[in-house]
This record gives sequence, structure tokens and C-alpha cells, in this order.
Amino acid sequence: MRNLVEMIPGGVPVVVGLMLASLLLSSMVPIRPQMWLYPLVRQAVVMKIDYQTKNMLAQETPHFIIRYTPSDADMVAMVAEAAEAAYEPVTSALHYAPGKKTLILMHPDRQAMKQAYGWSGDASAMGFYWGGVIQILSPKAWMKNPSLNEFIATGPLAHEYTHLVLDHMARGNYSRWFTEGLAQYVEYQVNGYEWVTADNRLTGKLYTMDELDGDFDNLDNQALAYRQSLAAVRYIAEVHGEAKLTQVLTYLTKGERVNKAIEKSLGMDYGSYETMVNLWAQGNMKQYSKIAK
Repeated sequence: MRNLVEMIPGGVPVVVGLMLASLLLSSMVPIRPQMWLYPLVRQAVVMKIDYQTKNMLAQETPHFIIRYTPSDADMVAMVAEAAEAAYEPVTSALHYAPGKKTLILMHPDRQAMKQAYGWSGDASAMGFYWGGVIQILSPKAWMKNPSLNEFIATGPLAHEYTHLVLDHMARGNYSRWFTEGLAQYVEYQVNGYEWVTADNRLTGKLYTMDELDGDFDNLDNQALAYRQSLAAVRYIAEVHGEAKLTQVLTYLTKGERVNKAIEKSLGMDYGSYETMVNLWAQGNMKQYSKIAK
């Protein structure tokens, strides 16, 4: 992933100014200083991407601005409707709504998306969230006969918008596994979708929470890492209740790290949480062997 600083108009001098403003604000409010700086940096990135894509075609909805190329003029109405369909369930689930319209960039093909701002290299991705902007692959590039219902059910918008909303409310204070688990959980709640493959069974050797917390994106079995992330979030919501998941989110907004937010919300240490998640997941989540045709 590209360095956020490289994307900011003005580069290092602007970052220094933002840091000074952040330190001033942090002296007034007892919260982690980087949580004041992060939204300022993210907004600078959004401004740069917005400027660099200003010549693309655009369509606005009540909550989104969709930029696209002429080849996707026949897709933009469907994407706009799907984006608005994701807005209410995501903001309701997280009890938070961003104050400004969200920029969505639609790329006509995978090659174009690989060259996009913030691209991190997942060749199979239909979309990604980075730096305050959602970027998606045109439905025509991966759907044989694009339809609204199918795009809402299997497309990336609910998932990526969850990433964005969490990013705004927690101001960057979350781990990679948690944002991926939460995005999958909301997607599961909205569309009933689960990513289940032969490679992410929860009955074999699993990653530890330390591994998920550590270098999530470089774990060898990404399918398993994502599946475990969903299990970890679903366990909180389904065993302890949605109110506890909301409490975890509230602690994150106050500057607690994910492990401490979970410990305080559930009243158990992180090690016990890990054990209980794994036991629960084996008996309560779909396994590949059970759904294979």
C-alpha cells in the first residue's frame, strides 16, 4: 500500500503542519494523538484523489459521488442504487454516519484498478477501501449479466463501505483483522454472504490472535485469516450480543486498542476470548465440507 504521506498535496511540510495541529488538539482532549492526525491526513488524501479524478464522469446520490469512465455509463445507475442500498444497513449497524458524501471510483477493468491510488495487490478483488475513498471494479468486468440484485448481494459495496464508516468513527484506531471481520459481518447480516473455501476450514490449524494482530496482510493463508476474523466478530455479536459489539466500537473511538476494547466489553482476557472464539466457530460456522456440492 502506498504511503499516505506521498498522496498528500504539499507532502512533508503539510504533514508537519497537521502534526502540530494534532498535538495542539490532543493537549485539549485526553485521546491518542495519532487519532487527531489521522482524519486530517485522510482528508488530504481524499482531496488529492478528488482533484486527480475531477475530469472523470460523475453521478451524485444523497450519500455518494461516483466517478466513472464513458465505458461504464450503462453501469453507473446500478452502482448508485447499490451504494444507497448499502448506506442504511451499514450506518445502522455501526451507529455512525460520515458527515460528507463518499467518493466511489469505478474502474473499467482489473488493469485499471491495479494502477489505482492505494492499490495493495489482491488480484481477485472486486473493490477496496483506502484513504477515505472506495474503489470498485466495473460490474461488467466480473459479472456475465450484470443485475442490480446480484450486484447488491455479491458486490463489494456493503463490505467496503463498512471499512470506510469504521475508519471514520474510530479514526484509524483498529487492527486489520477487526476491520475485515466487521466488514464481513455486516455483509453477512445484509446479504447472507460468507467466504467459505476448502482453504479456510475452522477445524484445522488456526492462526493465533497474535498472528492476526501482527502482520495480517502477509499471512500465507488469507482465506483462513479472513474467515477467522469473521468468526471473531460474529462470536462477540452472537454470543455476547450486538450491544457488546457496539461497546467494542465505542471503546475504539475513545482510543482503546482492539484487544483492550474486547477485554473491557466482554469481561474476559484476550487469551480466553481467543479460545472461546475458536471453540464456538467450530460448532457454529459453516465449514467447506458441509456445503460442498
